[in-house]
Amino acid sequence: MTRVLAVDQNNDIFIGRDGRLAIASGLPAILQACEHAAKAQLGEMMFAADKGIPNFTTVWAGAPNLGQFEAALRQALLRVDGVQAVTAFSTSEADGVLSYRVTISTVAGEAALNGTL
Repeated sequence: MTRVLAVDQNNDIFIGRDGRLAIASGLPAILQACEHAAKAQLGEMMFAADKGIPNFTTVWAGAPNLGQFEAALRQALLRVDGVQAVTAFSTSEADGVLSYRVTISTVAGEAALNGTL
């Protein structure tokens, strides 16, 4: 079963009711790991510079190449432990904000992930 340090709405780890660092497991843990994978920028991780989404070259350099963005995000999500498939993917752009909605099939069930850039 996937287990990760839980984060709050500000993406901060927190102390649970038991006085220990909060842990997420199952589907919430997989979704949290997917959200972090989607937010990781290519080159920002010191020990994994080849991992992350190339947003600067696919989305914000001239006209967005949403096909390349989708391919990169799908690949990043499929690397997350527990993810079996990306079953739906949609993007929209409004007022300089790119939004995406992804449906993910996992070992713990299916769920949606929404994000903006």
